[in-house]
Amino acid sequence: MIAAPNAIAAKARWPRRVTAELLDELAPEDPRALHSRRDLELLNGIMGHPAILTRALDAVATSSPLRLVELGGGDATLLLRLARRRAHRWPKTAVTLLDLQPTAAPATLAALRGLGWSVEVVAADALEWLAHTRADRDAVMFANLFVHHFEGERLARLLAGVAAHARAFVCCEPRRARVALLGSRLLWALGCNDITRHDAVVSVHAGFRGRELTGAWPSSTDHWHMAETPAGAFSHLFVARREP
Repeated sequence: MIAAPNAIAAKARWPRRVTAELLDELAPEDPRALHSRRDLELLNGIMGHPAILTRALDAVATSSPLRLVELGGGDATLLLRLARRRAHRWPKTAVTLLDLQPTAAPATLAALRGLGWSVEVVAADALEWLAHTRADRDAVMFANLFVHHFEGERLARLLAGVAAHARAFVCCEPRRARVALLGSRLLWALGCNDITRHDAVVSVHAGFRGRELTGAWPSSTDHWHMAETPAGAFSHLFVARREP
């Protein structure tokens, strides 16, 4: 797919730069990793990501029981927030929590199941899982602060895999904007540790703006409706829905 003109202009003004984040290089039980995951839970709340994702999923989750797949689900705390907001509306939801190093605590998984949701935790690379798992176009996939880790051919493979598996996809990512960069440099004031402060700046440089994800979405015979907008002060929202 040819990138939209405003996506090309956005890249020219401030090109994406994807570099390694420190949290991904730490063992899950490292004290600094534990601290950073607590920071991320705090920041997700401050940025309003649970509410942003819930509203976006409301627009595409039109059948029940619902099958959700979270890419890069990590410790499942965001998923639990979503479940607490929507378990009454989406009863008996089945969730696949996918992460290369899932860190969901037993208590978090128990809380999800206590809300009536079934949870399968899968430790796998997202690209490998999408390439080798049987396509299921009934799933609704979503991701939070995950897609910005991908660029070029790997981003194309990720989105192609999602398009092959899902009837809808929602992701909330960092926005590549000056206000977001400023905010990322002030996280010391919230008590965030060095890992979080480093990764926040890196994430903004790897974030999205304009219609960059729309431009990277695969061409296919299926018709997709896509919406891509700023979300809140610091974030970028992408929603893709397969048309009947």
